[in-house]
Amino acid sequence: MQFGKKLSIVFFAMLLVAALACAEYYVEIPVNGIGVSQNISVAIPGENPDIPGVNPLTGESWTGVYHPILVSTDNHPDALPHWGVSSADILYEFPIQMDGSTRLLALYMGTKPDFVGPVRSGRVIMAKLREMWNSAWVFYGWQNSFGQTENPQVDVVDFATMMHKDARQKGRWVFPFVEGMEQNYGKYFHRENSGGHVNPHNVQVDLRAVDSLFSGEPAKHPFKFTEEGIDYGADVSSIRVDYKTTTPAYVTGFEYDSMSGNYLRTANGMPYYDELTGATCEFANVIIVRTAITNQNNNASRVVIQTYGQGTCEIFQNGKWIRGTWVQSDNGQKANEFNSVPYRMVFLDPNGNELEMKVGKTAIMFVNVDQPVVVATSTSVQGAKVVGTPGPTPTPAPTRAPKATRTPKPDKPTTGNMNLQTEDSEEKSFGM
Repeated sequence: MQFGKKLSIVFFAMLLVAALACAEYYVEIPVNGIGVSQNISVAIPGENPDIPGVNPLTGESWTGVYHPILVSTDNHPDALPHWGVSSADILYEFPIQMDGSTRLLALYMGTKPDFVGPVRSGRVIMAKLREMWNSAWVFYGWQNSFGQTENPQVDVVDFATMMHKDARQKGRWVFPFVEGMEQNYGKYFHRENSGGHVNPHNVQVDLRAVDSLFSGEPAKHPFKFTEEGIDYGADVSSIRVDYKTTTPAYVTGFEYDSMSGNYLRTANGMPYYDELTGATCEFANVIIVRTAITNQNNNASRVVIQTYGQGTCEIFQNGKWIRGTWVQSDNGQKANEFNSVPYRMVFLDPNGNELEMKVGKTAIMFVNVDQPVVVATSTSVQGAKVVGTPGPTPTPAPTRAPKATRTPKPDKPTTGNMNLQTEDSEEKSFGM
């Protein structure tokens, strides 16, 4: 009897240990010693082959003409929900002010809705990513430096004309720079007032019209793909990045859905869904790029994000987390701030091999090297800081019923001098 009792106690203790081992804790991923450098210490792989019938951005089945389009997407809380965004193959996010306010850049290629939005003003980092993909770039207004000398780190015109002398002709943007406040492409932009969106968070663009501007097919830079994804690393069921700490208005999260094998994006604690379809946006891959983010001349709204060189990235697939490396260089030894821009950013796994993207869409977030990234994990992570105790698993919010695609309500395009609506005026008027 005593022997059986001891066995029961031992068995109960084993169950308790197992239960504790499975409990999830919220921890900050350690960042000690992480930096970013222009010197390249890893082997950079060459271009991947273009496989006929495969989308080079997602690995999904696809036929058509390769016409990638990047759209600067307003991420102010009043701009939500976005529309058309669930069709984006890649969704970038990055700070546009030192207080943590962010903007999105959506890359459309495989599927292009008729209209997407809301469109907002451009930044130099968007122009840099445009160079990498050789895509069209849609924006509504742009940031300048108000200086007498060239300032390509923060002035969009200076950067674009440095890379392409013909980026502006007769004082206006020309393709692939599709800007909506000037007359060249103003007719492609309209204001959409449904869904509670109001000026300045209601500009949409006719994506099919932009697609028709291509005169050829740009060079492709395919990812490597796998159907399975990684099967090693720490177990992580959720990811959270608090870009803005003074207010919970710029908090981006991802919840892993084991049924679909994708990550469901959240914005400020709520499901991030497409207003056109009602569907929560899902991603097969989530990559957090740690890099140097600074501001120029102590101006908090003139943010400089380093996209060249070598640094650390956090990689999430299949509910797993691994730490990898990102690299972008023109010669494989040392990266140059501008010469390296047209080369693709490569992601490497912990063994130094090019990361195989899981087939599906990808979310890429740029954060400063020491930005806290909080994950829910049942795996011991050396050096991690515990920031929360286990809690009940949240009940997934029901998927919204799809709605019919909205018919745009055209109005007179905005024209005139871009300086009438600069980011400085946005800050004063809209808290951005």
